[in-house]
Amino acid sequence: MQTCHACGKDLADGATRCHVCLVAVPEEQEVYDLSSETTSLPPEWEGGAVYALERSARCPHCKELIRSLRVLRLKRTQVSFTSPLPRAGRVIVCTSCLAILSADLSTF
Repeated sequence: MQTCHACGKDLADGATRCHVCLVAVPEEQEVYDLSSETTSLPPEWEGGAVYALERSARCPHCKELIRSLRVLRLKRTQVSFTSPLPRAGRVIVCTSCLAILSADLSTF
């Protein structure tokens, strides 16, 4: 079930407008679900930079020892208002379990 991006209310399947705030429902967009268990990166994430750690560290999510981290670029793709937030940022993920370790929005 979808929720309205403007007011957060649940939307009926196939709705084109929110029944509460009357905002148009955007067309379905392809979204990478971060909550599901996965063992491989989506193809568009493969191009991220990989950084080697000086010493091994333990991932707080999978508890595995890791020697490198993958850094991926964030790019704002949709906003329904004039946003004061930056247009881009970076996400650092564990190379073992692909869990997000850190995310940062920045102005570059």
